[in-house]
Parts: sequence; C-alpha cells; structure tokens
Amino acid sequence: MPHQEFLSRSSGLSGRRVVTRRNIAGFTLVELLVVIAIIGILIGMLLPAVQMVREAARRTACKNNMRQLGLALHNYESALQRFPPGYAYALGSQYAAQTGYQVSSGLADANHLGHAWGMYILPFIEQQNLYDMADMDLPVFDPANMFARETELNVFLCPSDPYSEGNFVVRDDTTNPFEQYASASYCANWGPASGVLETSGNFNDDINLDATPDSSVGPFYRNSKTKFRDITDGTSSTLAIGERHNGPILDSTGSPIGVGSHPNFENAWFAAVRDIDAPDDDHGHMVLFDTEFTPNNPPATGIGADRGVAAPHSGLAQFVLMDGSVQTISENINLNVYRALSSMRGGEVIGEY
Repeated sequence: MPHQEFLSRSSGLSGRRVVTRRNIAGFTLVELLVVIAIIGILIGMLLPAVQMVREAARRTACKNNMRQLGLALHNYESALQRFPPGYAYALGSQYAAQTGYQVSSGLADANHLGHAWGMYILPFIEQQNLYDMADMDLPVFDPANMFARETELNVFLCPSDPYSEGNFVVRDDTTNPFEQYASASYCANWGPASGVLETSGNFNDDINLDATPDSSVGPFYRNSKTKFRDITDGTSSTLAIGERHNGPILDSTGSPIGVGSHPNFENAWFAAVRDIDAPDDDHGHMVLFDTEFTPNNPPATGIGADRGVAAPHSGLAQFVLMDGSVQTISENINLNVYRALSSMRGGEVIGEY
C-alpha cells in the first residue's frame, strides 16, 4: 500500500503548526516480480525474431558472394571460351616424366596438379596478385604454393558457416609446417551420382565424383573444359555452384555420422588434394559436389556424405546456375529433379522445384 509521510509546517499568523499528509506511490515485491516476468517473456519473444533477421542478412550476403562467383565464371568463359576445370589433374608418374619433377616415394599414382576452379577465377574476382603468386605448373602441395593455398578469401566464405572462417583443411600433418588449405563454403557441380543409395554395400556400381571422377555429366570435373554449347539442358536448368560448410558431418538430429578417415567435411577453394594414405584418391570432394543425396540430407550411414551439398541454412541451400543467377532450393526437393538439375546434357524436362 502507499507509504504515508507526515510533514509539519508553521501556519505563519497564529504560530500554530499544521500537520499535512502526502502519499508516495511504490511497488510491492509481487508487482516487481510480475514486471520482471513480463520483460523476460518479451525478450524471449524478441530474440528469435532478431536471430531470424540476422540469418536473413547473412543469407543475403552469401547470395551476393555467389553472384560474384557466378559472374567470375562467365567472365572466365568470355576470356577463354570455356569454363574453368573442376580441378587440374596430372598423374604423378606422367608428370615426372614430362617435367622432371621429383615425385615422392609412394605417390606415383597421386594427382600432381590439383588447382581448382576457385583458383582459376582469381583474376576475375580482383585477385590477380594472388593468382600471380601461385605456380600453376607445380603441384598444389609444393612449398611454392604455400602462401596462395593458405590465403583466406571472404568471397569464398558464407557468413552463416560457423566452421570455415579462420580454419584450414589439413592434408598432411607430418610435415613442418602442416600442409593445409584455406577453408571455403562453396563447391562446383560435378553432376548426378548413384549407387550408395540404390545398392548400399555394393561399391561396384557406384558412380560419383570420388569413385569415377571422369564419368561426369555435369559442368565441372577432372580437367573439364565445358563450353556453353555443351550445356544442352540449358544454362538456367543446370547447377554451377552449391554450398558446403566445413566441420563435423551430422545427421538430421545433430549426431555425428562421418565415417572412417572422413568424420568432417573438407571444403577448400584452392585445390583438390591427393590423399597421403590413398594416393590415387584425388579428393575431388574438396572443391566439387555431386547430387547423390538432396541438399543437407547426408545418408544415415555417412558413406559419401562429404560429397554432397551441406548448406549452413535451415531447410534450404543456395545455388548458382550456369546462367549466373542464384536460386534457393529446398532440402525437400525431389531427388530425381535435383539430379536432373545437376546434369548438363541429360535431356530431362524440369518443371517447378
């Protein structure tokens, strides 16, 4: 209840003192707790909205990055009349015979180039100086390429990706310093893949960017030289670049499902790099994706999960199409439609998606 304060003052003429009473309003403890509870509820309602606004802003920044990459692909094509290769490839034994390069013991079957599409478009994203610092005639793992391969570029990083900024994909931790590559959030389209989903456990019929790197019907693959005339499905119906964050490979519940030596995604912009323990493995999934699985939906077994699109956005992924536009695709897209979008000459008729 209001607090009563009594004051006294002189009446002036008579000298008598008159007592007056003034009420001062205040809060009871119960009222104060109610106010605090209401404020807490309002903050709880506001935070998700703030987070949604921030994610929308990050997604827009990601889309702008992808537009720049799409424009760079087109400028590259305008200059050289073909799109850049998914990654460059030269078998170690053949490379040594042609160049005299000293191939390390046990690596004769390893790719001794590896420079990826992201490296080739550097002059078209205002990175000519960095392009000039790399040696395209030497393997990506040669010390001469260390500065370029370790350079982080914001245009290759999605602001929503919590893993890639400031981190590296390590390919050889036995060297000093480590052989490592600046992480990235984007990968180019190798095309449709199959085998793991259809016949799990049977690897003889697998067609994907790692098992059969030369069997692509997409625009980017080992030593690819795709021209506009090759994209008979239409540039507006063919995927060019998708998203893939780094970090652990998780299922829909957030549980790790990475298998064997691949518990994490390995996404970089500079190169696809040979595997020290399996030299004939190009590790094309470092810079490319295939469409065996729909976006953000790795298989429960984890096998082949590092080849797919894994966007850091909830329920969707963003893609550059071969016409340079950027489109958002739901992770619930029909698998056959998704695979058709990744083919550049499949002859499919694609409706709304």
